[in-house]
Formats: sequence, C-alpha cells, structure tokens
Amino acid sequence: MVFGSKPTSELERDIAAHREAIENPPFDIHLPDPKQPVDLDGMGFGEITDGDREFFARTTGLGQLLNRLMVRSSWAVVESDKALAERWAGHIGKGNVGRHFDLYFNELRAGVLVMGADVDLDGVLDDVRLNLTFKYPFLYRYDDIYEMLRLLVVQIGDNTADDFRNRDLEVAKALLRTLWNMRHDEAHWFAFTQAGPGTKLFGNLK
Repeated sequence: MVFGSKPTSELERDIAAHREAIENPPFDIHLPDPKQPVDLDGMGFGEITDGDREFFARTTGLGQLLNRLMVRSSWAVVESDKALAERWAGHIGKGNVGRHFDLYFNELRAGVLVMGADVDLDGVLDDVRLNLTFKYPFLYRYDDIYEMLRLLVVQIGDNTADDFRNRDLEVAKALLRTLWNMRHDEAHWFAFTQAGPGTKLFGNLK
C-alpha cells in the first residue's frame, strides 16, 4: 500500500482506519464496560484444570490492576466473559484457559490479551502464561509497544533484577523479529507469549 493514496482493498481500508484512530485519538476516551466472568465454565473452554481454577480465583482484580499500571499510557484492557480470538490478527488464544481481555489503544480495539495458568502435567498451577496479539505493529511508535510489553512481563516475573533483564531482552528480541518480518513481508500482526512464576503479579493482587 502506498500511504496517501486512496485505500481500495478491505485490508487497506482497515489499515487506514487504524492509522487514523492511532494518530488522532478522541479527547475523552470511552471504553466498553468489562464483563467479568463468574467462573471459567461458561467461557467456552475445553478441559479446565485445578490450576486454571486456582489462577482464576487469585486474579479477580487483574483487569483493574493492569489498567492502573497502564494509566499513563494509551493502552487499556477490557475483560470479556467469553473466550476471545483475533482470527484475522493471528491470535490463537481462544483455547487458552484464563482471563481474556480486549486490548485497546485509546478507543481503538487493537487486539487481545490472555493471561492464565501454565499448568504442570498434574494440572497444578505452575507458571502464569501471557498471550498477546494486536494488529498492524508498524502503525505504532516503538516506545508505545515496548513500554506496554515491559509492564506486562514484569508482572509475570519473579521480581528479581536478573529476571527483569532477561524478560526485557525477550521483549527487545520480539520487537526486532517483528521489524525483520516487516522488512521481508507484510507482518500485519504482532504476537507475544511469555510465561513466569507471576511473583510480582500475585503480590500486587493481594
């Protein structure tokens, strides 16, 4: 697509709409009300383990916590009471048990964030797994993506300096990989997955 020309295809029109929403946000941001699920059973998952239920029970305030941490950024999350999947954007998280959030940039619904239990073979809560996908990474400022991802990976870490440095490196590698993909093909979506003990997250939720 040559930006500045009139968009002709559905893809070009969607990119143009996202570009407009990112570059010209409304003065007052109004997001949909969250729909916090009562339990995991009504969300359309397959097998639900004891570890999944433990994570769900311990993360009632997860959406409020993440939005509080992102209050100085343009990002926000809105919890959903059903399993989400960004079909077009490459998100494969529909089968991932956990809390599902629509990911917003200002008022633009940009993608999906899923956080849930990374269980062991016995179905016991082992780590916290984060899956995130959003469209058109080439439309965002590097710092907007980088700061949001750093904030999230800190939450699932073990709250040590070494862990933070390692996860910060993973964020940088993911962004470099996306830049490389954009150089060699279209790379119309960004996907990021990390797992960790969630020490900081569970501490913040107490």
